[in-house]
Amino acid sequence: MQLKGSIVREQLRNQSLANILSSSINTVGDRIFPDDLAVIDMLALQQVVEAWRATHAQTYGNTIPNTGSVVEGIADGGGIEPGDNEITNVLAISLANSGGAPVEVSIRIGDLAIVNTAVPPTGTTSSELGAIFPIVLSKGNALKFVVTSGTASDFSGKVAINKSVI
Repeated sequence: MQLKGSIVREQLRNQSLANILSSSINTVGDRIFPDDLAVIDMLALQQVVEAWRATHAQTYGNTIPNTGSVVEGIADGGGIEPGDNEITNVLAISLANSGGAPVEVSIRIGDLAIVNTAVPPTGTTSSELGAIFPIVLSKGNALKFVVTSGTASDFSGKVAINKSVI
């Protein structure tokens, strides 16, 4: 007699535990009904969740060692956005203006402004931003820099980050 395969396992087949999103588990789990015939699927879902948790538990929401970096040369409209199963901790931001007139910049998460500040001519600013850190970003929450006044091509930004995974 051959054992019937689990619908849950079939839906998650060909995905590594590192690439399975928690939303995938929720989507698959949503299709299980708590009746006697679904016991195999419920046990399979429990095993998948336990395996996923074991794969991600060491770093779940914690900073991964050796992932600190500085992203430089961010232009007007640019920024950073984490990918799947990734969290980015923003530790510091520096804004620079290479032009002869002030540049006003809006630092945003998506389209929501968190700081509006002016960068002096041929200067930088970062000290007044200290109160907003750390900023924790996940996929769908991009950190963006938008020049709202002044010459956009004179602006550049730097961001110090650490990565985490979920």
